[in-house]
Amino acid sequence: MVLLSTRYLGSIQGKTDGHIEEYLGIPYATLTNRWADAVLVSDLDHDIVLDATNYGPTAVSPPSGCDLEFSVMQHSLPRGDLPPSDIGCLNLNISIPHTAEKPPVLPVFVFIHGGGYEIGASSWPQFNLARFVRLSVEMELPVVTVSINYRLGPFGFLTSDELRQRGYKTNNGLRDQRVALHWVARHIADFGGDPENITVAGVSAGGASVMHHLHSVQPLFKRAIVMSGSYFLLPPLPLSKHEENYKEAMAALGLGHLPADERIKALMEIPAQDLASRLPRSVLAAPAIDGDIITECPTFKDLATPNNGYPKGKVWCKELLVGDAQMDGNIIRVLMPGAEVNCAGKFIGVLKTTLHAHPKIAQKILDHYGILPNIPDNQAFTAILDYFNDIAFFMPTLAAACGWAGKAFVYYFNEGNPWNGPSKGRAGHLLDTVYLFQNFSEFLTVEQQALSRRFTDDFIRFCHGRALRGGGGVQSNNFETGFSARVYGSRHVGSGGQVRDVDYPFGGDTDRRGIIWECVRGGEGVSLDQLLEVFHLFRGF
Repeated sequence: MVLLSTRYLGSIQGKTDGHIEEYLGIPYATLTNRWADAVLVSDLDHDIVLDATNYGPTAVSPPSGCDLEFSVMQHSLPRGDLPPSDIGCLNLNISIPHTAEKPPVLPVFVFIHGGGYEIGASSWPQFNLARFVRLSVEMELPVVTVSINYRLGPFGFLTSDELRQRGYKTNNGLRDQRVALHWVARHIADFGGDPENITVAGVSAGGASVMHHLHSVQPLFKRAIVMSGSYFLLPPLPLSKHEENYKEAMAALGLGHLPADERIKALMEIPAQDLASRLPRSVLAAPAIDGDIITECPTFKDLATPNNGYPKGKVWCKELLVGDAQMDGNIIRVLMPGAEVNCAGKFIGVLKTTLHAHPKIAQKILDHYGILPNIPDNQAFTAILDYFNDIAFFMPTLAAACGWAGKAFVYYFNEGNPWNGPSKGRAGHLLDTVYLFQNFSEFLTVEQQALSRRFTDDFIRFCHGRALRGGGGVQSNNFETGFSARVYGSRHVGSGGQVRDVDYPFGGDTDRRGIIWECVRGGEGVSLDQLLEVFHLFRGF
């Protein structure tokens, strides 16, 4: 055990293994009810020692969520019992180097988990950051890390006119994250962290969250890392769509017939896990375009245009690291169960309707991805996922780097999944976190462990504002000139641990298709936003 004295929070008891200190389950905000605003914990009673030796409650979400992510990763880790809470879930975990003397002021790495805004927890074992900190110490570039919980599902994102009229705001999940960042800015110095040197990272929906926070007028962090996530995969929806969403949720809960006040009362009283589990998948957990946290629906054109003041964070966030895994699109199988049935005909119809003025481009896409009307559903859906991967993951990575005003760095994670499952041999969604946080090292080969260390090394260097190992060769200003990216992992199975820099976004060692870029640069008037619309229409957005 270890006892830390703080300025505002009194004494906090954590735990240490002699190398790393961990302070777990620290409340960063309080809630008066499950839909209320998060209130920053600015001070605590100094007469009470805060026990931070165990994880705090998770946000309410499907109980199978952790196992679902393990199934995507195709490997699991032991985990303890992590009970959820609708009002006690706003807590965070801190890992710091253990030193005999007070440590110097260190860069801070804040991690926002993903999970489609429906599942996830900072306490899941795959996201433990202790090994990340330990490696930073071995590199002699130590960091302080923070991982946060935030409200998910209906408690994080369900909204309606009647809720807002009673003072319950939109986008609770994103608002929670911002309160957590304010907590870090206020308190992290007591843990040896530098509040002026914060890097915020997120994966999947967590990466999309980071992009949303880059629209803040108020500076929130110094550097941003976006891993396999953009607001194009789970786009923010207008309030009118959320109103439909709310009505569907009320019908599913059997509350649609009640007067508004009685309905709100029931929403507060139904057991939280019961409420969440009774909602069908068609009730979306998605951010809302509310004119506050999110002011408009983002477009590729906005994101990819330099010097347009979009997002506002270009002014105050100094550096961006953005990347994807080679086949992030495998997660869409999870998001759209059963979608492979008759998928070829549906996709071809949506594509040709969307590109009705450009039939040659539509056919070029179908030919390139090998999507034919009469091929088997599984073969067709695999090809369709390649298209979705390129438009919803890969092109947003390039667009974000292209439009960034300062230093933008691009990475491609290409190492194939080493474990049995549908993605074996391919770099699927979340595999980069497997390598980044070091928590699966015992299950990797020596070559894969070396790649894992190189990957993590570069992230730690980024937190310190240093050039990535091998030079600063991942800075990008546009798609075709001055572009370079760092590629992690083999082009072919068995090449184990290769890290290389490339100077063109497509083809060759990148293992990235350039067909979509060819379609939009050909002068025929087809845009990335039109090609993205095909994805959204197929999904039913």
